[in-house]
Amino acid sequence: MTSNHSIDRKDLDIIGALDELGAKASAKKLSEAVGIPARTVRYRLSRLRRIGILRAPEAIPYGRKIGLGEVFVAMDTSRKGTDLLRDVIESISSFYWSSESYGKYNGYIAQGVYPLTSPSITSTLLRAMQEAGLVSDYHVFDVVDYEYKHADYRYFSIDSGWTWNWNQWYDQIERNLNKPARVSPNMEQNTRLVEFDSNDVFLLQQIMKDSEATQKQLADILGLSETIVNKRLNRLEKTGVIKGYRSVFTPIGNHGMIVLVLELEEPVERVLASFYQLPFQLYIMMESKTRYCIRFSLSSKDHKMFLRGFDLIRPHVVSYFFQTLHSSRTSRPPIPFDMFDEASGNWELPLEASLQTIRNANS
Repeated sequence: MTSNHSIDRKDLDIIGALDELGAKASAKKLSEAVGIPARTVRYRLSRLRRIGILRAPEAIPYGRKIGLGEVFVAMDTSRKGTDLLRDVIESISSFYWSSESYGKYNGYIAQGVYPLTSPSITSTLLRAMQEAGLVSDYHVFDVVDYEYKHADYRYFSIDSGWTWNWNQWYDQIERNLNKPARVSPNMEQNTRLVEFDSNDVFLLQQIMKDSEATQKQLADILGLSETIVNKRLNRLEKTGVIKGYRSVFTPIGNHGMIVLVLELEEPVERVLASFYQLPFQLYIMMESKTRYCIRFSLSSKDHKMFLRGFDLIRPHVVSYFFQTLHSSRTSRPPIPFDMFDEASGNWELPLEASLQTIRNANS
């Protein structure tokens, strides 16, 4: 955010309610949640958009439901790859997001997709990078499911940032470890594919371009009736292909982004509950019942306090590593719609073209 002083406490309350209730929450629902008249809520939302703090809402897709797996990859860059790897990553169509990163792996982190029918694509690409001398080591985290935990802005001060009582968190951790967890992830370990066709894919593409488009606009674009659009959209939402809609905010405060990859032992849900009780927004990815990747922002003054709490959790951690993120970029949508083959109904990622990109970087 350019200036935290361009918003006040009521704005923060509205932002928090919108984050919790979802981007499509009505002004009436937001009004009930924050105790502010709906008319005032609408005015403040309009102002937050106008000054660039609140951006257009985004649909949250779940590609695995329609045949696309997802990976989170940490790469240790070789000396040769330091200047070349980012351009290579951004040129490979299966990767859609990347960031410089330091920690156990010093180089880059990237997120990408692969057809579930071709699960070895990512490993093939990474081996090629290694053989080309661009990458010295890497770690692949297969994202089976993910979710966002909303931020709790009751603990955020306009003037001084997060005012979280870390001692309170340490007490919560100890209580969580000694009794059944009240918080558990809303993620699926065994995802079922849903039946879909090209119209569903094109509809999802339009929703991800503009989640505020009306059903009439969508019908006109897709050449379908509004009734069919309504039925298909409801089905995408009910089956979880669209997990929901989230509001996108310009980051509040000046914080660094951290990634924690960890494998847990029982009691897994009790350990995870402690992360869910943090006030910060979390992006939580699951690989299995015991393996998770958690991305969150944290100010430098809070690093030590967070690590003290993590020390309380560590006896239940089998393995872990931290990464810091710097200069992240999104190069394309998280669903590669241009790689959907309408005739076969399959996703076709151009592996050979990606391998050639890697070879060319080595020439």
